[in-house]
Amino acid sequence: MWDERATNLGKIIYLERLRRGLTQDELYRGICTQGELTKIESGERVPEKMLADALMQRLGRCTDTLEAIMSVEEYILFDMRETLQRHFYENNYERNCILLEKYARHRALEQPLHRQFFCKYSAVSQYRKDKDAAGCRKALEDTLAITFWAWEQLKLMDYWLCNQELHLLILIAYFMMPEEPQKSELILEEVAEYLEVKYYEEEKVKLYPQCMWLLALKSKRDGEWNRVADYSRRGVECLTKNGAIPLLAELLELRIESINKAEVLAAGSEEEVTALSNQLESLKAVLRCYAPWVLEMDELSKLHYFYHEEEVSLDYEMLRDIRRNKGISQSDVQSCTQGNLSRIENGKQAPSKRRVMRIARELGVNKSYYISRVQSENYDLYELCHWKNQASFDYEWDKAVKMINQLEELLDMNIPQNRQYIEVCKIGDKKVRGKIDPEEGLQELEKVLRYTMSDYQDGKMRVPSREEFVILNLMAGFLRKAGRIKAGLQLRERILKTFRDSRVAEEYHTNSLLLLYLCYGEMLETDGQLELAEEMDNRGIYLEIWCGKGKMTGKILANLAFVFHKSKMPEKHVLQRTCLWHSYQICLLMGQTMLAKVVEESYYSLFGESINDHPLRLHQMAQPEPSPGQHCTSEPKAHPES
Repeated sequence: MWDERATNLGKIIYLERLRRGLTQDELYRGICTQGELTKIESGERVPEKMLADALMQRLGRCTDTLEAIMSVEEYILFDMRETLQRHFYENNYERNCILLEKYARHRALEQPLHRQFFCKYSAVSQYRKDKDAAGCRKALEDTLAITFWAWEQLKLMDYWLCNQELHLLILIAYFMMPEEPQKSELILEEVAEYLEVKYYEEEKVKLYPQCMWLLALKSKRDGEWNRVADYSRRGVECLTKNGAIPLLAELLELRIESINKAEVLAAGSEEEVTALSNQLESLKAVLRCYAPWVLEMDELSKLHYFYHEEEVSLDYEMLRDIRRNKGISQSDVQSCTQGNLSRIENGKQAPSKRRVMRIARELGVNKSYYISRVQSENYDLYELCHWKNQASFDYEWDKAVKMINQLEELLDMNIPQNRQYIEVCKIGDKKVRGKIDPEEGLQELEKVLRYTMSDYQDGKMRVPSREEFVILNLMAGFLRKAGRIKAGLQLRERILKTFRDSRVAEEYHTNSLLLLYLCYGEMLETDGQLELAEEMDNRGIYLEIWCGKGKMTGKILANLAFVFHKSKMPEKHVLQRTCLWHSYQICLLMGQTMLAKVVEESYYSLFGESINDHPLRLHQMAQPEPSPGQHCTSEPKAHPES
């Protein structure tokens, strides 16, 4: 049966394949069958997330721009993979073995990508136990051959590979390095070239820094400091451009060391070393405070700590909440029996996508299984959306407006999602420039929200999409500007409760929750609720580091500084200077120059001196006290399998 909810992603894959001049065989080779790809491209089949990710990655595209609506069964498997990776870089061998045993019994292992993932983590977990590097390398080579056979005789640039395949090549090169350093170097150089040529920035950042780090380490051992400087620079630039932190401290250290090792220091080198040293010091201070495990990882663990920002929702939660918000009883739903619907809404029955589609249509919902802020078959517009959002986040308002105008010209404005996105961008721009009355803004936002959330009612909530969340968050901001702070706080509290009540772990709503923690903490500080404001800020930093991100940390630290400024505790007054210093340095590191300027001016207005005169002895951050339920690596949120 043709599935309208599959056509958007399927058509994108089809058009991207044609754009690159690929045959179906070149794209699907090793990861699925031609029949499966044909059905995906034609909209007859919705691919599960692992296959959808792999197909898009082989096309060099990033799937982080797409939110996935999953069945509970697919979510459990997805979360199992993510948890396996986390346990590995936490060096938790016993938990990894338990999850691998569960994965081994799952029928998904019949599919090549799942089997390859299972074999990869079985191999590296076994290495943790027996330290047999040669055996692990052989197992990884066999694992790569599941989808990319005869890889040693092939040139990478002639093929199309997904992240998992490229990560296997990096791991093979790592285990090969002691015995065959030259061959290892060639593999890493080839993977790096592949990523530079065929991957877009958002996807490239997940693996490129690993190549640069391993190549820089080899060059350091060989005493080739010019190459260390080049590799470390490229790695740092890739990470900071995308606001990512895995391996950032390691590459900064190599960058500083390589500059100091130069026989003749170039003009400005001393200033560069000072600036990089300050930024490295701040990054390490934040990691020591919030996530010391990042600094304690061994080399192999570091190769499994990834930047990620998946956005996931559960189909049964969506159906249940929309039905309830609209006041429709289970017995009134005609496309499903009451008993079956009850089991579906409790997560005890995983319906087919066809059945979910029938129920959703009856409830007035028309969503794709893979959705984004805008809807288009031209993936370049998704990329443009991403960079527009980054420009707004970095206070580059004029740049953002140009992108909004460009998007409005290129998008089909008859599609509600596109109209919603553009109108929200314009309302947000008016808010920033003070050209809209708060009450008028609230009315316009509620009207625009109903383009996709027709079930929205005051006091009732369901898990919002990214763009729906942006609208709700803006509404809370307008409530604050209108002097209705309590109402704004209540709205943000309802949103937070909705995310927490979901069975989806918070790391799979990273973008929305990070912005929520930032804005909620700021509003709480304004209202004088300093303890809760500090908790929200700390939660935001924990979550961001957990997901390998660092773009929001500078802003949140600035928020914390003002929380400490209002505190009656003398020790907090010392911390406010420290927070502003680290906020300033991390903003500079991430290329957020406008935000760094705001922090610099705030520091001067508070203390009457330049931030660059901040006493070095005050740089150390205090360890925040974990609050009940606070996100931390030792106590992850309960998942459906629990």
